[in-house]
Amino acid sequence: MGSPYDADCRGIRSFLSANRVQYDWVDSELEPERASSCVPPGHDGVAVVVDGVTCLLTPTVRVVAEALGLQTTPKDERYDVVIAGAGPAGMAAGVYGASEGLRVLIVERSAAGGQAGTSSCIENYLGFPSGISGDELTERALKQARHFGSEIVVTRSIEAVLIADMGYFVKLDGGERIWARAVLLSTGVDWHRIEVPGLDRLLGRGILYGASRQEAHSVAGKRVFVVGGGNSAGQAAVFFSNYAAEVIMLVRGAGLALSMSRYLIAQIAEKGNIRIEAWTEVTGVRGDEHLEQIVTTTRDPDGRRISTTRDAGALFLMIGATANTSWLPATLERDAKGYIYTGRDLTGWPLDREPFPLETSLPGIFCAGDVRHGSIKRVASGVGEGSMSIAFIHEYLALTGSPDLTRV
Repeated sequence: MGSPYDADCRGIRSFLSANRVQYDWVDSELEPERASSCVPPGHDGVAVVVDGVTCLLTPTVRVVAEALGLQTTPKDERYDVVIAGAGPAGMAAGVYGASEGLRVLIVERSAAGGQAGTSSCIENYLGFPSGISGDELTERALKQARHFGSEIVVTRSIEAVLIADMGYFVKLDGGERIWARAVLLSTGVDWHRIEVPGLDRLLGRGILYGASRQEAHSVAGKRVFVVGGGNSAGQAAVFFSNYAAEVIMLVRGAGLALSMSRYLIAQIAEKGNIRIEAWTEVTGVRGDEHLEQIVTTTRDPDGRRISTTRDAGALFLMIGATANTSWLPATLERDAKGYIYTGRDLTGWPLDREPFPLETSLPGIFCAGDVRHGSIKRVASGVGEGSMSIAFIHEYLALTGSPDLTRV
């Protein structure tokens, strides 16, 4: 139970949806009587009832996860491989690593699938000619990883990686230290944040970075704006067009041809309620309790800037990515934008042997997926790199030999 404009309520619903947990949401603004009947008198925040028995008042996402029986704590203190992030690259590494006998721990701060898991339909992934939702692809990958024995903890993040004898210590939020013979960084990327006055105040209240299928009910019959010209923005626009009255794509450049796959451009062209506005960006947002209007600025052919204020039911921002790698050791080589160098891109290497293709400047730490410098930002390439990383990790472990765990 909770308000659609409550950030904690939205966070819990997003977590449940992303982890494929069935739930019933009672909108406390539309159904106040029903909501109040489920919680103690006087409680006006978020509440979660699990299996009709356990009532959690103003819980964190981790508390909800634990009440549902999801794993939030590693079972051991030592692993062959610790994987940071459960996107396509991390899940593929978990499947191949565990299937080949490695003890694997995957640490995920939210839910498996990453940004790919929020895609309404992935149509260019090999083997699925009719497309597959990111949600379904992630669910299948999770079953595979668990079937082979990968351990997956959610609602946890890695705060630091520390050099240790014969391996590394991975420090989790909360202070726990897990030792690993090798580490795979597959954290993916975050959506690029934009500086617009008032935007942060309305974040989660009609304004969202990224888009997920659970937002379909919130856009029904409304005018929706999607900012961005990449594949993720195109998939979101096509999906929301089935529910919203109108979907307007705002693109800073001349159009979609340079940044979006042709099949998506064709789908958008077939939708009568999707409109594309080129040379346009968001410069302001308005609303008290939730988003009500946005201000856009468009450059006309003569270079003049024209500002327009329009009613908006929702605003989805999907304009590029940022690599969040500041928590990693300072000695780990990264480019100017924080993406991690591997293999032949390294400028410094401490050992006599050559680095493996996906190995970072710290021997035994590998990187795969979107956060790797020079990677191709596609689901298939992430899966491929995650799978390849296990082959290189096997070679690395063969070189280093079996560790003396009594020294750890």
